[in-house]
Amino acid sequence: MHLIKIGGSLTYDAKPLLKALKNYAKENNKKIVIIPGGGEFANVVRKIDKTLNISNSLSHKLAIKCMDLIGEVYAEIGNIKAYDTLFDLKREIEKEKIAILLPSKILLSTDIAEHSWAITSDSLSLYIGKLLDVREVIIATDVDGIYDKFPGGKLLNIINANDIKGLTSVDETFPILLKQFKMNAYIVNGKYPERVIDILEGKHNIYTRVIGVE
Repeated sequence: MHLIKIGGSLTYDAKPLLKALKNYAKENNKKIVIIPGGGEFANVVRKIDKTLNISNSLSHKLAIKCMDLIGEVYAEIGNIKAYDTLFDLKREIEKEKIAILLPSKILLSTDIAEHSWAITSDSLSLYIGKLLDVREVIIATDVDGIYDKFPGGKLLNIINANDIKGLTSVDETFPILLKQFKMNAYIVNGKYPERVIDILEGKHNIYTRVIGVE
């Protein structure tokens, strides 16, 4: 099973990637689970939090629900079924081969993540990956990968999770959880579906592999 988090930054550009993943899953008999980011909805929660100083617990709850909202959008524009429990997802993905997980029910009922903006949908996708027992997570975003410096830096093909602090758009908790859960990750530009497909195929392309476990 492959787990792909499609960031909210791709909301307006996600349709070609969703179509490519759906075709790939069915043509190659591969199981793909898509985790949505919170996108613009989560940015609204950040603004409300900053303006009204609401509690960390409420911000956390609302931001996670934003992932469901983007997931519903992805489900419709990609013509891919969405599920809000792991039981339903695991059962139906045997037939459909691809599904979108609306994660709020799982994440809020288990309360496994810290209530903090230090944990975004990037890290939350790792929690889901742990529950699904996957060893790798693909983070599809709107940048090509991780650079050795920004701006004007060199794109890194591979980097250890210990070394990515301050170099990447993923949240600060992401490399910590990657090591804790003994997982690896890929940071890839989802505006180029072929790059994501090449990761699934084990082929080289433009992306960064983040090593959380040797």
